[in-house]
Amino acid sequence: MVQASGTLNNLYVSLDEAKALLDSPEHSAFPDAAAAAFAAFVAGEPSDEAAPWTRLQARFRLSDAELRLLLLAAAPALSVDLARLYTFAWADFAIKRPSVGFLCELAADAPEDAPALMAAFVPEARLVRHRLIEVRDEPAWGSPTPRLHRGVVVVDAVVELLRSGRPPAALPHAMLGACRAYAPTEAPAREALSLPEGYPAELEHLVARATHPASAGRPRLLMVGPLGSGRRSALAATLAVRGQGVLTVDLMRLPEAPEAFADALAEAGREALLRRSALVLRGDLLFDESERWAKIAPQFARLVDQHEGVVAITARAPVTRLHRDLREVYDLTLSVPAAIEQRAVWERALQDAAWPLEADLAARLARRFTVSPGVVRAAVDEARARTALTAHGEPLPPLTLEVVAQAVRRRLDHALSAVAEPYTTTLRWDDVVLGPEVIETLREILAQARNREKVFDDWGFRRKLSYGRGLACLFSGAPGTGKTMMAGIIARELGQEIYRVDLARVVSKWVGETEKNLARVFDEAESAQVILLFDEADSLFSSRTEVKGANDRFANMEINYLLQRMESYDGMTILTTNFEKSIDEAFKRRLRFRLHFPVPDAEQRTRLWRSMLPPEAAVSDDLRFEALGKKFTLSGGNIKNAAVRAAFYAVEEGGVITQALLERAATAEAREMGRLI
Repeated sequence: MVQASGTLNNLYVSLDEAKALLDSPEHSAFPDAAAAAFAAFVAGEPSDEAAPWTRLQARFRLSDAELRLLLLAAAPALSVDLARLYTFAWADFAIKRPSVGFLCELAADAPEDAPALMAAFVPEARLVRHRLIEVRDEPAWGSPTPRLHRGVVVVDAVVELLRSGRPPAALPHAMLGACRAYAPTEAPAREALSLPEGYPAELEHLVARATHPASAGRPRLLMVGPLGSGRRSALAATLAVRGQGVLTVDLMRLPEAPEAFADALAEAGREALLRRSALVLRGDLLFDESERWAKIAPQFARLVDQHEGVVAITARAPVTRLHRDLREVYDLTLSVPAAIEQRAVWERALQDAAWPLEADLAARLARRFTVSPGVVRAAVDEARARTALTAHGEPLPPLTLEVVAQAVRRRLDHALSAVAEPYTTTLRWDDVVLGPEVIETLREILAQARNREKVFDDWGFRRKLSYGRGLACLFSGAPGTGKTMMAGIIARELGQEIYRVDLARVVSKWVGETEKNLARVFDEAESAQVILLFDEADSLFSSRTEVKGANDRFANMEINYLLQRMESYDGMTILTTNFEKSIDEAFKRRLRFRLHFPVPDAEQRTRLWRSMLPPEAAVSDDLRFEALGKKFTLSGGNIKNAAVRAAFYAVEEGGVITQALLERAATAEAREMGRLI
């Protein structure tokens, strides 16, 4: 500050008072040692490497001139005496913050050097673009205020770092909804992560390059993988060894307006550098096809490219345009562990839970779900907490398959409800009344669904089948023969959810919209780990036609797309139809099972009549189910409707369900179907 003394000669405070206030520790808000170091640096002397402003300079790559301007701007916020000195200096008690011109004159070694320092306050200068300072209009000058007279404010986080040597414990309130900071102590141990072979070494090499003092945070990491696959955890564990943390930003939660988006992202970058943390950007916004991304893409690319620290972008799929917009982007792909590795992930998470378990729980969960390690651990933690709440101080009950499975389903990130609806049935396998050949095929379907892990992974068949590993089944037959019901029972037996695709929300008259909706169906089904049910599938999977016009061509395009997605889909799909002949032959070739549900014979109809009357119903003692089965050729659905109709007859007439009422109801049902009795 001594060098700047010549510029104070015309101010309303004496040089002696200015020097005394700037250089005297007893008049400073700093601790003694810090005050001396601060005064020495501003005076142009070498600074201690442990001083907070020295660390600030290194993290943001500030020049000595930029750092001196920053410290002079922060001085009134750090010391009451320095604030008093500044107020006297500009001789106006209404002014509360230094101006650009004042700081340039104060920092200049000679008056003629002051104009050159103004370059530190333009929008692209480091102090401004990293949001270390804010350059604001002054009311007395109106808007826009000339840059020379704009007020300079150092943000609170920087002031706190200069005051205490540490950044604030909490992020700014405006950032809490979109950002979260993780300290190095919160990172998991690398040994506890389930990472593919070679991944830790590659990540370590890239982090070493990005954290090198001369690297400017490069290369940028594009970490590809599904939600919860461990992308952030792997990076955090690697950085924790170096004493660094991570700060995550959900881009979807940042403001939509381009200028506000840029401000929020720049502030997040500042907080990451202040905390010596990597900036981790959740890249769901990169897949937004609306106009929003087009408007903010330039700001995003500029801010990420200019960030001085490590940047990692997490995405569920590769983003090729990032390689065009950013310099030196390196892809790292982390997939969900294969089924054979899923069991190890579950075993480790259940073992760490230190809780009683059902027998063979890890193996059964691995067969049912293919999820990321993050989902596994979160589900186990939730299941343990819920089980503890129901214990009520009694001996701890074991974690059960159903409790953990429910916790998993709550964490599966999907939006299937927009294009499908969950389908459930209260019926069980014991309620099934079908012929022995149909039953045998259904048991084979269940066996293949249960043993996919062993065949594909343990026995190596996954390498032989690059595609077409999904379990696609076609259930055909007359209405009411139990096709949809059986799909629900299969899902119940496997312990999985089944979603019935709403064709009204999928099929569109607009070109390309149907394919887009179908892509959403399959993408969301893969995320949700559910069974897809296409009821009345002939309306969507019908045979392709000869192209005689544009409508035929676009209809065939939809079917071609369906063929591709069916072949690449790894999950289970059930199609039901009353008209199997209308299904395209190419679909039939891709079906693992084609099962016909015949109209039940007399013996099966007898069993259906008997099973349709619940034990609680009031029935007469002389019911003759064999007679009903022989007399009425009805499907299971029709028999169910007739039984319910007879029950209402009985209640209305104040009696019980009799043979006469059942025959009356069956006759009415047959007539409605157009059949003669």
